[in-house]
Amino acid sequence: MTTRTLTFAVHCHQALAHPVRLRILAALRDGRLCVGELHELSGLAFSTVSRHVAELEHAGLVEQSKECRWVWCQLAADPAMQRVLECIWQQLTADPTLAHDRRRMQHLRAARRGSGCGVPDGPCLDEAARVAGAAALVLEETG
Repeated sequence: MTTRTLTFAVHCHQALAHPVRLRILAALRDGRLCVGELHELSGLAFSTVSRHVAELEHAGLVEQSKECRWVWCQLAADPAMQRVLECIWQQLTADPTLAHDRRRMQHLRAARRGSGCGVPDGPCLDEAARVAGAAALVLEETG
């Protein structure tokens, strides 16, 4: 085994060792989602979700693409990564959190209009407005 292969395996296993990243991977099992939909799923800050997705991409488990204002994520097409993920799916088939997430993501996918994100007024539709709104809230609270 070469150092590169070992390093790649370490990155993959590190990425799999976090419950949020496992939830993201499971949500992507039924097809691509935008980062805003993953934000909606996790309830975490948009930047935190982006970091988790970047970690999954670095590990070779997820691919990202940008279309207009949306950043889309999908499971990697690499057959070796698909085999790794199949092992994960077998281990997590009975997890109630993932079953709940899957139902929520099905609703979000159904809510999509055109190629846009399925989160109505979500952060992926207008991140600048969200950040501006949060800054205004902070100013009001401290003002």
